[in-house]
Amino acid sequence: MANVLYPKLKYINAITNAQNAVVTFTADSDFTDGEYVSFRVTKDFGMYEINQRRGRVLSHTSDTITVDIDTLSYTSFSYAALGTAGTTPPTCVPAGSGIIPDSNPSTVNLHDSYDNRRT
Repeated sequence: MANVLYPKLKYINAITNAQNAVVTFTADSDFTDGEYVSFRVTKDFGMYEINQRRGRVLSHTSDTITVDIDTLSYTSFSYAALGTAGTTPPTCVPAGSGIIPDSNPSTVNLHDSYDNRRT
């Protein structure tokens, strides 16, 4: 059995221009509410302003997360550059543990970037 850290990095398919950006992935993710994530997006894909930014996951579905990063004034994200030679795919990576939103009492999320699961 191999030990694997979860969640793994995820490839980004879309990012909305919104007060709380919605990030869509190319596959399901393990990101959870309250944890922190960071972005790697080059100028080739637009929205380069989010590159290296850290945000907290406010909510999630199987293949999306909503983060507390205001992207309203950012350039639009474009997935079209993926076919261009020499481009690095845009990714979202785990960046730390956080408090689960609306938990009472406040609870740290144990299903985040520091989970080590056996497969």
